[in-house]
Amino acid sequence: MLLFLKGIIVGIGKIMPGVSGAMLAINLNVYERLINAITSFFDDVRDNLKFLLLFGFGILIPIIFGSKIILYLFNNYKFITICFFLGLIIGGTYFFSKKIKYNKKNILFITIIIVITLIFCLIPFNYNLKLNNNIFVYFIGGYIEIFASIIPGISATSLLMMLGIYDDILLMVSNALNINYILSNISSYVSYILGMFISFIINIYLIKYLFKKYRNTTYIFILCLSLMSIIYLLITTLNISYTFLDITIGIILFIFGFILSKKLS
Repeated sequence: MLLFLKGIIVGIGKIMPGVSGAMLAINLNVYERLINAITSFFDDVRDNLKFLLLFGFGILIPIIFGSKIILYLFNNYKFITICFFLGLIIGGTYFFSKKIKYNKKNILFITIIIVITLIFCLIPFNYNLKLNNNIFVYFIGGYIEIFASIIPGISATSLLMMLGIYDDILLMVSNALNINYILSNISSYVSYILGMFISFIINIYLIKYLFKKYRNTTYIFILCLSLMSIIYLLITTLNISYTFLDITIGIILFIFGFILSKKLS
C-alpha cells in the first residue's frame, strides 16, 4: 500500500504544472528502484513485476481518473496546492541531499545554478509556442513526456504547455477508455505513443549509465534540478493572489507535505 501511495503522489505530480514526477519519485526514495526494475526486469521477474504493477497503477489512477479534479484544485486553489507540493519537494530534497559527497567545486556549481535559475525565473517570457497540432508535434510531446518522467527536475506539463498541446494531451489521456474518441484521433495517439516509446528506450538506459558511472555527479545534477523546481514554485506562489486563510491552510499543507516526504522516504 505504501508503494501504491507513492505512485499516486508521483502521478499527481506529473499532472501539476511546474512539478516533476521523477523528482517526487527521488524524494520518495523509489526512483533508482524503478530504473533498476525496468532495465533489469528479467533478473528477478516476480519482484520487479510486483513493484512495477503497484507503483504503475498508483501513477495511472490520478492521471486517468483524477486529471480534471487535480487541475480544478490547481486552477482554483493554486496557492495552497503549490504549498503542499513545496513541502513534499523541499522535504524530499533535504533528505536526498544527505546522499551527496560535497566539495568546493560542487558547492560553486550549485550556487551558479541557483543564480541562473533566479535570473530566468524573474525575467518574464512568453513560453507558449502555439505550434500547429500536427502528428510531429504529438511525437515530440510523447518524447518530452517520457524524457521529463525519467530525468528528474523537469516538468513535462510545463514543456507541453510551451508546445501549446497540453490541453489536447490531457483530453487524450482523459479519453483513454473512450474507443470512439481514440479511433477518431488515432494518428495523434500513435504519434504520441511512438514518441514515448523511443524516448523510453533512449533515456532509461542513459540515466542507469549515469548512476553507474557518475553517481555523485548525477546526484549533484539532480539536486540542482530540484532546487530549480523549488525556486520556480516559490516565485510562482509570490505571483498568486491569496488571503490570510489561504496562507494559514498553505502553511499547514506545507508542513504536512514536508513530514509526509520524510515518512515516505
